[in-house]
Amino acid sequence: MNVKVSASEGSNPMKPRPDDDVPALRYGSMSLEEIQEGVSAEAVGYAAGLLVEALRHYESSAFSARQQNLTLTEAQMIAANLIAKVSAHLDDKTMEEQMARVRRAIREVKS
Repeated sequence: MNVKVSASEGSNPMKPRPDDDVPALRYGSMSLEEIQEGVSAEAVGYAAGLLVEALRHYESSAFSARQQNLTLTEAQMIAANLIAKVSAHLDDKTMEEQMARVRRAIREVKS
């Protein structure tokens, strides 16, 4: 994808411009599994991005990311560490709670 960004425009390089010449993706040639894998990867990436932003803006009486001058790289590394820590400490209760939550959300979307 060609993303056209000019520093003088103050554009966000992560957002494509409307005049980008990007062909539409054809789902007809993809299997349901391929589509689901793409959606899953997109959702996980989005969630990780939300975590990074939450870390960069974290403020409490004991810690201020702003006062600590937390960099984007540091926030990304902390996010990766937190994801790894949670992954290493999964348990039945957490899995049951999350499965119920996700299935409830899917049912709500379908109805």
